[in-house]
Amino acid sequence: MKNAAKSKISHSLRLVIFFLRLTLGLNFFYLGFSTIFNVPLGRELGARSFASLYQWLSSGAPTAIPVSHVQLYFQWAFLIIGACLVIGLFTRLASIIGIGLTLAGYLPTVNFSAVSASQFINDEILIIVCLLVLVAANAGSYLGIDSFMHIHFAPRHKKSSEE
Repeated sequence: MKNAAKSKISHSLRLVIFFLRLTLGLNFFYLGFSTIFNVPLGRELGARSFASLYQWLSSGAPTAIPVSHVQLYFQWAFLIIGACLVIGLFTRLASIIGIGLTLAGYLPTVNFSAVSASQFINDEILIIVCLLVLVAANAGSYLGIDSFMHIHFAPRHKKSSEE
């Protein structure tokens, strides 16, 4: 029964999903790496997309987190998500968090007073849809560490002797 479930997706489609996971992972990793180690680029990207989110997260509470720390957390999150997607570790979780971070960067840029089709046809929406494909296809099981973890750490069911 287990082999029947695996054979639903053809080998060529598994390779496409693997390369999609690898490409998205490298994209997230590069974005995180370049913004962490290229400070002017990090500031520019933060000011363009995450500025209002950083201000909201760092205000309001008596123990508010400084904006620079929130920005650093997001940068490291992109780097870690990219690494997880590349090696196929916790792929579903990394994809879901990646969707959240992409939405967090996309929603502040949407002008809801003048909605146009161009606001909804862009790179962020494409990345979100691709990450949804990774979640739905269980992409970590295709040439990733998730498949190793599933085989070696899955609970083993004992056959009952009452049959």
